[in-house]
Amino acid sequence: MTSAAFRRSLFLAAALAMLSPMVVLAQEDLAAQARSALLRAAHFWSGTVASHGGYVWEYSTDLTTRRRGESGDLPQTTNWVQAGTPMVGSALLLSYAATGDAALLEAALATGRCLAYGQLESGGWHYSIEHDPQRVKHWYHHLGEAGKALGNVTTFDDDNTQSATRFLIELDRYVDDAEISAAVARALDCFHRAQYRDGAWDGAWPQRYPPPKGTYSEFPTFNDGSMSDCLRTMLLAWDTYGRPEDEAAVRRCMEFYLRAQQPPPQAGWPQQVDRDLEPAWARRFEPPSVCGGESADNCNVLMDLAQRLNEPRCLDAVGRCVEWYRASRIGGTDERGTWARFYELKTNRPLYFTRTYELTYDDKDLPLHYSFKSNYGVNAMIRRYEALRQAGLQPAVEALNPDERSPEAWKAAAAGLQERVKTAIETLDDQGRWVRRVPRREQTRDAQGRIGYSVDAARPLDMMYSNTTVTNLRALANYVIASRQGPAITAPRRLPPPPPLPARD
Repeated sequence: MTSAAFRRSLFLAAALAMLSPMVVLAQEDLAAQARSALLRAAHFWSGTVASHGGYVWEYSTDLTTRRRGESGDLPQTTNWVQAGTPMVGSALLLSYAATGDAALLEAALATGRCLAYGQLESGGWHYSIEHDPQRVKHWYHHLGEAGKALGNVTTFDDDNTQSATRFLIELDRYVDDAEISAAVARALDCFHRAQYRDGAWDGAWPQRYPPPKGTYSEFPTFNDGSMSDCLRTMLLAWDTYGRPEDEAAVRRCMEFYLRAQQPPPQAGWPQQVDRDLEPAWARRFEPPSVCGGESADNCNVLMDLAQRLNEPRCLDAVGRCVEWYRASRIGGTDERGTWARFYELKTNRPLYFTRTYELTYDDKDLPLHYSFKSNYGVNAMIRRYEALRQAGLQPAVEALNPDERSPEAWKAAAAGLQERVKTAIETLDDQGRWVRRVPRREQTRDAQGRIGYSVDAARPLDMMYSNTTVTNLRALANYVIASRQGPAITAPRRLPPPPPLPARD
């Protein structure tokens, strides 16, 4: 080696030696920034945005011009369950685990109390929780004296009761609180009472009790992942409390999924089935068919079960559905395809509706309030299936419950979150808000009742969204946890079961 080459090698070695501490220092700096941003955002959301401990979908920055859930503008006395209060509470609880900040546990507990207050006598939740003393009289809450003719609909639509129950179970692991434990007990009792003997859950219980005969409300539905969300909730309950009745509910539902799958070559699932497991009509724009939307979620939940229960039948069922998906793509690319929501039985032709709800094969005049073709997460599901099939089920089962995560695994988790964390930090303002300026948008209906939207770009609004906040809080919290190679606060893995409820009449 020449003297010049020797000097270059020494210089390179010295540079690398200096770089390694710099990389570590940069990661430590980012972790500190992430923790600071996490606390600022979580404290703003729980201290300024929360009302009675609860939340809605979206807010204008003045918190009054816009305060909306799915049904439109809401007063300060109304909170939203679906995609609102439980998911924010869960993000606050994760933020507490990441930082150990006791104020965040108190904020999560306030959210839990909001849900416990709004729990219906039937054991679950409607879409909203009302705190106004006059308006709350329309609901048959478990705490109230209202008659049974009033609102007592536990809904499983859109992960409503399921998300509330999962958050309360998570919270129950961190706090010793009788009100929270009792709410969990009522909710789990509702899940068990609502499950059909064949293992299915339908979309709402009790919609009317008993459900009216000859209508789709008595039929099991996969729409919007409602049954998958029920199953995942019972899995969490089983893992948390170890109760045999929760395990039995999980296994019954697994068997229902396997029985309800359609035979090849259309080996997906209908959006809704009747009691004989035949595809059934639901709403007027939801025909009997094989569903390109819900089948992907069903495949994911079956892969969860394949790993959790070491059950190869679940993985085999997914494989049959993947073959159908590969033969049914209507557009896009192999990496990101497009599928119809509904496929005609036997012919496998895509089915659509016009904006006046006429069944058609044409996709030129689709309603705006409903998805009739999309990716539906199919490509991601197929990639997961291929990886699971290649690795083999047994290693995947073993990976679910490692004794501890290796330092390399923690570093990889942190590295995978870095770009999202940097973006979250850069876009957070000084008050702890993620704000977007958007055109004003109002829902409209024409003379035929068709839904549309009016957009006023000349009068934009500065808006905050619960979904954006939750996504960023979770990314920041998970990065803080990965950077320190474990949470600041660890909840127990297994709890004693919640107290039994008194017998019902």
